[in-house]
Amino acid sequence: MNKNKIAVVVLTWNDWKNTIKALDSILINRNNNFDIILVDNNSNFFHINKIIEWIKNIIKNTYSNVEFKFIKKNFVNKNNINKTIYIIRNKKNLGLTAGLNVGYNFAINNLYTYISRIDCDVIIEKKFFSKLLNTIKKENTIAVSPKILHGSKKNTIWWSGFEMTSNYLKFRQTMNLKKRRIINSDFYKGTKHTDAIAGACSFYKTVALKKYGTGDEDFFFGPEDIELSWRLKKHGILLVNQDALAYHKIARSSAVSGTRIRTFNECLGFLMLIKKIGTLSDKLVGYTFFILKSFYLIIRSYNKERQLIMLGYLQGLYYFFFFKKIK
Repeated sequence: MNKNKIAVVVLTWNDWKNTIKALDSILINRNNNFDIILVDNNSNFFHINKIIEWIKNIIKNTYSNVEFKFIKKNFVNKNNINKTIYIIRNKKNLGLTAGLNVGYNFAINNLYTYISRIDCDVIIEKKFFSKLLNTIKKENTIAVSPKILHGSKKNTIWWSGFEMTSNYLKFRQTMNLKKRRIINSDFYKGTKHTDAIAGACSFYKTVALKKYGTGDEDFFFGPEDIELSWRLKKHGILLVNQDALAYHKIARSSAVSGTRIRTFNECLGFLMLIKKIGTLSDKLVGYTFFILKSFYLIIRSYNKERQLIMLGYLQGLYYFFFFKKIK
């Protein structure tokens, strides 16, 4: 039993450079009571071999207290070792949500107390786990996130909590992610309530995911974190610790899939979110907005990149309204 131990779930797909940087930031963290569950979503062999080679070298030269295990599924660690890196390689690309669920279920089955999701394009600070542990232990709290800074834009906060406004589902508004903010402002310090946990970098009580469900696999990738937060918030408190820091290289992992596929999944994902958690007003206005926006994208498709965006968007609309069966 991994009592009070953290399972750090990292999902990777054909992005070995960023994945290695993410793993390195996790391994140098000052909290020793965690294992890493690296889920590979059927990357090409060059990618996964680069990661394995790095893991073996870094363990040999730097971390003598880390054990490396390449597994398929359901491996129970019975050794008294400070840290273990498990690699679970999926037979196909399951998508972000289902891929993460492989790691979550491994953590649940192996009785970890906490689960931390850290995307492969995220870097965490050295005191990351200690700060979030203190936050999640607050009464009735079941999930927390850090303050997330933009990985390439100086003094820019990408995420520091989210308020679900009435217009969010109707007009596909962003979560105010890309606005420059005064980082040293008291408004962006301390702990506060949030309506959603930032999926890219999040921290959960395992019992909450076991009891109320992991990610909804109708979402290949997209706003799956909003839907999961919506379910969890019915049963406990969601918090953001603005004194815990992570750095996000925005959309690096999803960009690997290409513009058309990324736009397709973003469009489809948000339409599914409206269907799953939206009110009747959200659905009437939201669906109308998405359909009207397609005409705007057609008019604006004057170069190859915009044509790919338009094509992916139209495919998302078609798949949602005429093909996709959604629970």
